[in-house]
Amino acid sequence: MELPKYFFEVLKMYEEELKASKVENAPRIINELRTAIFHHAIPEFGYKRTHSGRKMTGDEVDNAQKFLKTLRIGKLLNLRQALQKSFEKNNVSQASRNTYGNRAENFLTWAAQQIWWPGSRTAKLKEQCTPPRRHNHGALADFKLTDRKSIYRKYALTTQETPPTLQAQLNQFNSYLIQPEWPGRIIKAVEKSTAKEYIKNIKLIFGFQYRFQNVPIHELRLETIVPLITEEQLEGLTPLQQKKLWNQHKKNLEQLVCDYFQFLRNFNSSVSPFTRMGKITAILALAKFLYLQQVESDADYRLIPVFSTIDNYCNKILVELDEWRSSRHSVSDWSKRWPDVPVGQTALEFIQEKIVEPLRYECRPRDKRGDFRPSWSIAISYQCYLKWALLSYLPARRQEEYRELKVALSCPIERPQDIPPNGLYQPLPPDNQRERKYNGMVIDNYLYFTYKHDNHYYPQGIWVIDTRKYKTRKTYGKQSIIIQNLNFEDGHCFYDYIERFLYGWWTKEGYKNQLVYDWWQPEMQGRRGRWLSSGRIQFEPKDTCCIPSDNQSAIWTWGYVFVVPRSGMPATGSAFSKIFETISYRLIKKRISPHIMRYVWATWGIQVGLSDPELSSLAYAMGHSVKTLRDMYERSTPVEKRQAIEQAIAQRLFTASEQHEQKLPLNVEVDDLVQIAIRLTQQERQQLIAKLQSTM
Repeated sequence: MELPKYFFEVLKMYEEELKASKVENAPRIINELRTAIFHHAIPEFGYKRTHSGRKMTGDEVDNAQKFLKTLRIGKLLNLRQALQKSFEKNNVSQASRNTYGNRAENFLTWAAQQIWWPGSRTAKLKEQCTPPRRHNHGALADFKLTDRKSIYRKYALTTQETPPTLQAQLNQFNSYLIQPEWPGRIIKAVEKSTAKEYIKNIKLIFGFQYRFQNVPIHELRLETIVPLITEEQLEGLTPLQQKKLWNQHKKNLEQLVCDYFQFLRNFNSSVSPFTRMGKITAILALAKFLYLQQVESDADYRLIPVFSTIDNYCNKILVELDEWRSSRHSVSDWSKRWPDVPVGQTALEFIQEKIVEPLRYECRPRDKRGDFRPSWSIAISYQCYLKWALLSYLPARRQEEYRELKVALSCPIERPQDIPPNGLYQPLPPDNQRERKYNGMVIDNYLYFTYKHDNHYYPQGIWVIDTRKYKTRKTYGKQSIIIQNLNFEDGHCFYDYIERFLYGWWTKEGYKNQLVYDWWQPEMQGRRGRWLSSGRIQFEPKDTCCIPSDNQSAIWTWGYVFVVPRSGMPATGSAFSKIFETISYRLIKKRISPHIMRYVWATWGIQVGLSDPELSSLAYAMGHSVKTLRDMYERSTPVEKRQAIEQAIAQRLFTASEQHEQKLPLNVEVDDLVQIAIRLTQQERQQLIAKLQSTM
């Protein structure tokens, strides 16, 4: 038998017990118990009545039942206090207190004898046990997103294969891309991640030339991709000869690009224009590097004939990209990435319910048999939950911001004055101790805990992500993201999970506890217990110490919040995505990546009807424009897009009488009408009788 989880389920079980036992006056007992709960108790739990009359209307009874279906059974422990508080507040007579109090007391006495009673040791133990983990969807590798019949085959030129002369050229090209200044360079330096992507694509082309075009490895140069014609080579040639020379090299470049793009389609089934745009952009950056000495402005590049070939490919690919974006076409099967959402629910709500909440339950300390889980296993559960939570509770940002999120591992010797004496202190390092660019700008992201933020004081403190490194930082500047401390029905809050992961998890549960707590939480001081997990330290993170450049500066240490177990380093982009896809596949048989969560949030914003200011705020929180949110990320289905206008048509084109007729239930029984009439107040009954007499 499935155990009850909600208050209403317990109430129905008790009522059925009374009826099955043929208790004398069972209907009256049930009615008085419902009055005690519906009318007196649940308003103390947050339920708000719509009428102030002494008796509840039929709609209020229905709403009260719906409210009880959302209350966890843990509220049974507070039922007595809620009733007493309501009696005092409403000045209830002693006779009514005795009647309703006795009904509630009998109900609680019965409930306390059940195995699921929240106050019992069995129930407490069950609340500490993880739910069974589902693995009935098969292997993730068998759930393919594309039609590619084989795994992706690698062909890039490896570091070991790269000749020293070519490696020297690549190093120089990389420096040209990222250095703050470079002689003769007229374009802006790019981010290291962008330069890394360019180099990766260039080495892929070298691998194609070496492995499939049989170019000897010692002949590979940057010029074998983009032909370089110097001014010295052109001297002494007639204009016609110069044109022939340029045409020959343009033809060679065009042949290389054509062969390579054909190879991508045949060898690895790469048909996406996004892939080809990445390759041609890298070739363009390489061409600008090689012809650096022949230009004085960016416009001068367009006067060099080989650039027209590159531009032609860029323009063709851009047209195809526009077609893909407008039709929402994708290489991967979108149905395997997007959750199957029930009618009336958004994808975000579905993911929170079916993925994030089960992951939170998996953080419990005991296994399904009731034994304490290994510390390592608990730490992994916490890390998985927090990764998903940050992208599900807050507007999803780009995954590198979470992969490279840092946390300080040291603090000033003197405690800041605005920190409570017994309060948690997780500092934000000063700017001069953080990663910075050549111009002094901070380029990293930190998680920290503070009591004062943006001229507001928070007595309980807040966790904040200070974001200084992200793709669109030049447009939107630094962002300070407050993490809300969500309260869960089982009594935990989101900050509990953050702090247990960062600092470890101490409990007084269990036997033979020999350790004595001596950390910052005053309520735990001196109590015996055990460490269930050491948190992220379980993964042996490769934390870093920043040695100051002078004797006056403090020594700061830091580490990444999320690291790969054993390696202690942050995951790569593909590995980070695979963690998300593996979990979502296990729970709902969908491969949802961090990037898909950005689509989920954008779609949610449109579906729930956010106003223009709210939509603008959501786009800002995600780090892009409203136009990008609408054009690129929003993924409402055709049915969902038509829903708003269909509702408007139904409300504004049909007459009130037609709408009323559509809402009338069919085959209404007399007994049903009697039950509805019983729930009416005296005044409502008189109005009903008068209405019936006037229509006869």
